[in-house]
Amino acid sequence: MCLSPIYRVSLRFVCVEALFVGVALADNASPARPSAPSVEGTKAGQVRRENGLKTKLIWCPPGKFRMGSPKDETGRNSDENQVQVTLAKGFWLGQHEVTQAEWQRVMQTTPWSGKAYVKEGDDYPATYVSWNEAMKFCEKLTEQERSAGRLPSGWQYTLPTEAQWEYACRAGTRTRFSFGNDDSDLSDYAWWCGIFGEGNAKSEQYAHTVGQKKLNPWGLSDMHGNVWEWCRDWYGEELAGGTDPLGPSRGSVRVFRGGSWFYPARDCRSALRSWLAPGNRLSCLGFRLAAVPSGR
Repeated sequence: MCLSPIYRVSLRFVCVEALFVGVALADNASPARPSAPSVEGTKAGQVRRENGLKTKLIWCPPGKFRMGSPKDETGRNSDENQVQVTLAKGFWLGQHEVTQAEWQRVMQTTPWSGKAYVKEGDDYPATYVSWNEAMKFCEKLTEQERSAGRLPSGWQYTLPTEAQWEYACRAGTRTRFSFGNDDSDLSDYAWWCGIFGEGNAKSEQYAHTVGQKKLNPWGLSDMHGNVWEWCRDWYGEELAGGTDPLGPSRGSVRVFRGGSWFYPARDCRSALRSWLAPGNRLSCLGFRLAAVPSGR
């Protein structure tokens, strides 16, 4: 169809007016929520710092491993019988324990202040933190990071499961510790046994600043010693195996892992398990942050 010149001029003005209206509407629209960068890692040990705390997170890829200890392992307990575990999704784990500075930035509290066996400072671990409080920290951080566009809705910050924790601690190893079987090497990797007078913390009876010791094969520090670390699971006498296991569905005590400055070498082993009621707080107990796909 052919248009007369006057119709063509009118139509041109209508189109131009529509264009300006569209621009005005776009200018007045609410700002779009920033989109989160890709979170998935590519290889074991990869480092990520795209979070408001600027804390280093280490990528732990999906994989399989034997959780627990063999029956001939020195110092083992009866609740460490081995099971096969498959972790179907990779996850990020804090390179070190959550520090006092990181805790204060999210929670604006200092639960360790004035307590026994504590040194205060930005890089010391956050201790005297209950399981319930540690989970609240993770929930608040998840909300903050999603609002800032640094964490996709399909991911969350939380405590690692027992299986995730041991998988990351072992980092592909099968020995008592991530560095081998010999207790004599433990001081290179851990602060341990301060109260019992055997290890390197006997004259410094408190949790030490994070990241001073050698790293495990995936680049994680303090997985042995310094402070025990809360895990997400309820405690069960038998380890939960299978795909993405998560302990019993209910219970009275929560698991923590890794040993501490307070305890002997046998309690700093990769497979060692301990537990407390979730409201408990100790000078030698803290936690490590995990970033996981929602539902994992």
